[in-house]
Amino acid sequence: MNDRHVIAPLGAAFTPRLICTAGDRLIHPADSHNDLARIVVRWARTWVPETWPARQYFTSLGIGDDENPFYTDNDVAGWLLMQPQPGSLAWRVRSREIDVATALTAEAEAWPG
Repeated sequence: MNDRHVIAPLGAAFTPRLICTAGDRLIHPADSHNDLARIVVRWARTWVPETWPARQYFTSLGIGDDENPFYTDNDVAGWLLMQPQPGSLAWRVRSREIDVATALTAEAEAWPG
């Protein structure tokens, strides 16, 4: 039995079964990597829009709150994992600076419950 947490490779399609940490980013599979792409970033146990097109996309679907937009894992199922921003918790995991168990522990302490 493997007791190590494993992270999905960049470019993998997100499912709620994948382990993501704060700072992981997803892009809509139909978008190119540019400023107009629909991109969300992991924050606590939810996803938030990183770009205006992402926010507009979910608003058009009637998902999220205009004042505090956030989305569930199911809302972004099938979106593709992108390179996280340097310095984020996800970037530290993917660069092997820390392991995913440490990242998950830090998140649990930052956002209990």
